[in-house]
Amino acid sequence: MSRRKQIRGLNALRTLALFGVLLFHMFPQAVPGGYFGVILFFVISGFLTAYSTDSEEEIQVLPYYLKRLKRIYPALIIMLFVSIEAVALTDRYRLAKAYQEIASVVFGYNNYWQITQSADYFANLAANSAFTHLWYIAILIQFELLWPWLSNLTKKYTKKDLLGIITIVSLFIMPVLSFVPSLTTTMLYYGTLSRIHALLLGAWAGRAFAQETKHVHIRPALSVSYLVLFTAVTILIYLKVDGQMKFVYHIGMVLYAFACLAAVWLLCDDRNPIGVYLDKEPFAFFSKYSYEIYLWQYPVLVVFGSKGLSSAFWHYLLQAAVIIILSMWTHWFTGMLHTKKPAVKKDPAAAGS
Repeated sequence: MSRRKQIRGLNALRTLALFGVLLFHMFPQAVPGGYFGVILFFVISGFLTAYSTDSEEEIQVLPYYLKRLKRIYPALIIMLFVSIEAVALTDRYRLAKAYQEIASVVFGYNNYWQITQSADYFANLAANSAFTHLWYIAILIQFELLWPWLSNLTKKYTKKDLLGIITIVSLFIMPVLSFVPSLTTTMLYYGTLSRIHALLLGAWAGRAFAQETKHVHIRPALSVSYLVLFTAVTILIYLKVDGQMKFVYHIGMVLYAFACLAAVWLLCDDRNPIGVYLDKEPFAFFSKYSYEIYLWQYPVLVVFGSKGLSSAFWHYLLQAAVIIILSMWTHWFTGMLHTKKPAVKKDPAAAGS
């Protein structure tokens, strides 16, 4: 089976997700549903993780972990160090529980730490920590720790599609838990079990796409029409769907995860006429730096907010510029760390002298 080297069009979807989250953090009143962008990120991440590892009959756990750690941690650690210094200089009281919070970020359980603190992701920015958004990174880390074991196990039961069964079960967890009176919105929003369905849905589709021998092509007109509709609905969700709505947790997030999956799947179709255009600038730029932008956005917004620089239009332009600059620098710096120095060939004559 010939594998596709690149899945086209995902740059635009990453950009759509990124802008939803960024605008939600900057303008929570105007873009109350931008947090839905995280669901799109989860689906894409799960899809690419499964697709990129499907060629391995058995994932070697330690090399897999090392590769993922190199991707996630360098930029994360840089952001933490710089942000701690910046917050200490501008608003020291926010660091009251810094050691506990930073430990939860580094060791990948920040979402559960925030549950124990009864943190409200939908509270005013002024009431939150500079690292409130890193619950998302924690769930990604937990998924990456789980995936090689889950992949190796489910590949042994391909006839029963064990991964598909696990994914179906996960789709019911949030809807069921949302009807439990004792569970708060914070628990549902941050909980790994209640949020992992989007990652698993993407992973199941990524494996299915990698293993199919004959791709069912969708008519280009239908494909483009759906992608346009998906974008319009996503923007509407960003503008209208508040995070306190019960519908969001009863079924809304699960339905949107399916919609995201359909968009990703359609862009995987080689005959899709717009995929190649959706990978070009400016989508390519924001996709390239999407991880770093996600890391830096909240600390920058918190620091600016603590200095009263969140009231004028030029304040927001300056915030965006600082986020972009820090993201590009972090991407460049971590890239330098990953670059292997070429081996220096010794001169035989010099070696023998």
